[in-house]
Amino acid sequence: MLLDWLQRPHVKQWWDNGDDTLAKVAAHYSMDPDETRRFIVLADGAAVGYFQYSRLDPAQVGTDQFLADAGTLSQGLGTRCLKDFVALIARNEAFETISVDPHPENRRAIRCYEKSGFRHDPVRSDANTYFMVREREEAA
Repeated sequence: MLLDWLQRPHVKQWWDNGDDTLAKVAAHYSMDPDETRRFIVLADGAAVGYFQYSRLDPAQVGTDQFLADAGTLSQGLGTRCLKDFVALIARNEAFETISVDPHPENRRAIRCYEKSGFRHDPVRSDANTYFMVREREEAA
């Protein structure tokens, strides 16, 4: 399933780690669970996306995610899932901030993050990264 999702054009455009075989996906996504926490997100019992988070430093958690079906984009599903995911992280981890780092041209993702409470951090952004952060108290 994850291999199929990673090959979809709307995913591959922004999330391409070269995982184009089942062996590569298995190797990449089977890493130590203490490093990165990985989730298949369900909505109404159906798998709708992949979400992950990891500790970046003692005060910060980073997250990445995508929805599997292009037909569900721009309908609020990503925002709902992300808000719930951030709340899950807040219940399980101690942190001050949570961050995401979409490509600056990925306007759909940036809008989803904004609607989920993330704010642009221009100091940590560059030509390839639109760094965004959300405070813990906003996540609970």
